[in-house]
Amino acid sequence: MTAPQYGKAKPALLLADEFFLCGLDDMTGEQRLEPQALAVGLAAAVLGELMLSRHMIIEDGLLRVADVPAADELQERVRAWARKDHSVEAAKDWIMVLVARDIAELVKHRMLASGKVVRTTRRRLLRKPLELYVPPSLSTAAAAGVRIAGNLSVPRPLSTADLLLAGLLRATGRDREILSHCEPGVHEELERQIRTNLWPSAVALIDNATEVLVTAAVTPLF
Repeated sequence: MTAPQYGKAKPALLLADEFFLCGLDDMTGEQRLEPQALAVGLAAAVLGELMLSRHMIIEDGLLRVADVPAADELQERVRAWARKDHSVEAAKDWIMVLVARDIAELVKHRMLASGKVVRTTRRRLLRKPLELYVPPSLSTAAAAGVRIAGNLSVPRPLSTADLLLAGLLRATGRDREILSHCEPGVHEELERQIRTNLWPSAVALIDNATEVLVTAAVTPLF
């Protein structure tokens, strides 16, 4: 795939960073997502970043990659992996490859480098100390979830990036807590917007992440 098939690229949104923050408890800073759900969600979110920046699409379940480098270092590493490795083609399989390559640690490293989180250790009585990656202000962790819940409750159309983020939060089960104070119909509204307002590659990415987690039989921690 070459760049002209995508047109002029838009600046990439760091979707994986927002996904990680949405997984945090905004009171304690602890990660509420089970490690496998977090890793799968982050893997899909990085692929989503590359889709938003028009470096990737999914066609017939296969990941197609542009030959134009991505500006973000982590995005470019993932794009280069997918571009060079022809032994893996299915988007679902690439999610699992990124999990195996410790995508969660790579995302946390990017967030540390950009100052979005700081690393801290919490001592626990008779238990191993807990290492946390938290934003300078814990209110940041709730920001995207509050925005998504507020817009869906009206209802008001989510931005493309927020809709993709909300879809991945739903795939990992995190939407249940984020939308817990909303009316029951908010889940149907999210599904309607995903199927109506997202382009096919993004819908396929959400479906693939969901399938990976269902296959792994991941149970949320909350």
